[in-house]
Amino acid sequence: MQKAWRTVVAVAMALSALLMGVRVWSAGPAGPPPAAAPYAGLLAGRTVVIDPGHGGWDPGAMTRRAREADINLAIAEMLRRLLVGTGARVLLTWSRARPIPTHRKYRVQARSQWINRQHADLLVDIHTNVGSGGVGPQVFYWDGLPSRLLADAIQEELSGFTRTHRRVTRIDQYVLRHSLIPAVNVEVGFLSHAQEGARLTALQYQRDLAWCIFVGVLRWFVGGAMPPESLPPPNPAELLQR
Repeated sequence: MQKAWRTVVAVAMALSALLMGVRVWSAGPAGPPPAAAPYAGLLAGRTVVIDPGHGGWDPGAMTRRAREADINLAIAEMLRRLLVGTGARVLLTWSRARPIPTHRKYRVQARSQWINRQHADLLVDIHTNVGSGGVGPQVFYWDGLPSRLLADAIQEELSGFTRTHRRVTRIDQYVLRHSLIPAVNVEVGFLSHAQEGARLTALQYQRDLAWCIFVGVLRWFVGGAMPPESLPPPNPAELLQR
């Protein structure tokens, strides 16, 4: 019992230091905390899959300033490095153009099947949004309490940093629906929004977004034992189709 209690206290202290770090880092251009930060080793033995949306011959949403796939991959790589610093095994569904088939259906099905073969603890899908008048990051999930709690943790961090107020929402997205593990889709912001679109192409802003997602993931791992009654079941009326 004493050993278990010491473990809980150590994790709580590491998370407290982490949450202090996010405020310091987001406030300036100093970059992420060093590798020897208090949370090093916190996720040893865990596996996280990061899926940068689109990629290869599919650029995703495009504007005159940027391609969605490039932003997705940049943030995914930053998130990967942060998670590796905790001792986690981190896998990306793609990091170069060539391995991704051109056929959309095959690409999505194969990606989903590959994810399920990795026996990971969770999946973070990263996308960039578009839409008239839209602004701010938004996190989606398909079903299940673990996915909802992960979405809530990441959304809270992103909303606090960007000072926007979008809600966690259910979505019928192929990769999420067929995932055998807790999974979320993080739409990091609106490329179609003039000011936010410009920020999404900035290296420091991408780092800040990756850091917020990272903190949300760590919060989920630390608090993953929350009782089911802590959250009502998902409302089918909230479900979006994609």
